[in-house]
Amino acid sequence: MALWQKVENGQIVDTSASATSASKEKKNNNLDKDDFLNLLVAQMKYQDPLEPQENTEYVSQLATFTQVEATENMAHTAESVQASGLVGKTVIMRPTNSVTGETSDVVGVVDYMMKEGSNIYLAINGALYNLDDLYTVADSDYMEAVVIADDFESTVAQLPDADHVSLADEETFKQIRKQYDALTDYQKEFIANNSKDSLDKFLAAETALNALIALRDMIANGGNSSDEAGATEDGKTEDNGTEAETPTE
Repeated sequence: MALWQKVENGQIVDTSASATSASKEKKNNNLDKDDFLNLLVAQMKYQDPLEPQENTEYVSQLATFTQVEATENMAHTAESVQASGLVGKTVIMRPTNSVTGETSDVVGVVDYMMKEGSNIYLAINGALYNLDDLYTVADSDYMEAVVIADDFESTVAQLPDADHVSLADEETFKQIRKQYDALTDYQKEFIANNSKDSLDKFLAAETALNALIALRDMIANGGNSSDEAGATEDGKTEDNGTEAETPTE
């Protein structure tokens, strides 16, 4: 023991390395087996030598320590099994920036899992993420819908709105409509819920374009009917007062 000890508020402060490391704040509020063992050792170290604790009490505490260790090992094994089952699946990680404290989403396929001490890491897009940062596991249908919705938004962003659409955009809108109609109900619902602004823009522009197409077709049909002799709206030939000649042999 050192000859000189630091005193604060009338109390001797232990400045040894072991005391300093033990006083560091933990990342979480859960006690692990090391905390329990430190408490047991401290209890034995600072007990009253004139009235020591019974051996049965230590045996009971050691049994409790064994249970805590077994529970912790079981939980760690369960985490390892969980991490192994995530390999090859698409997950969403939500890590926290250690500097700014802000969270961000990382989406990708788990390439492999790695253990480092008591920590388990998932390899995603060439980087390692702690298993504790796992936000959710996404199925293939969801991820496919996300990609389709992103593509739909990008495509519609390049289209003119309802006030500027023209007949020159007819083929483009036909192709987009064909692709949209080929989607599953789940994918259409996903677009409606997550890309509503883009869907509304497309539908409004498509409605305006259909009005232009109908006007063009009406004008074209009107021009063709003027060339047809005696044609009426009901498709019958008008009676012009002359009788048709009957062909003779």
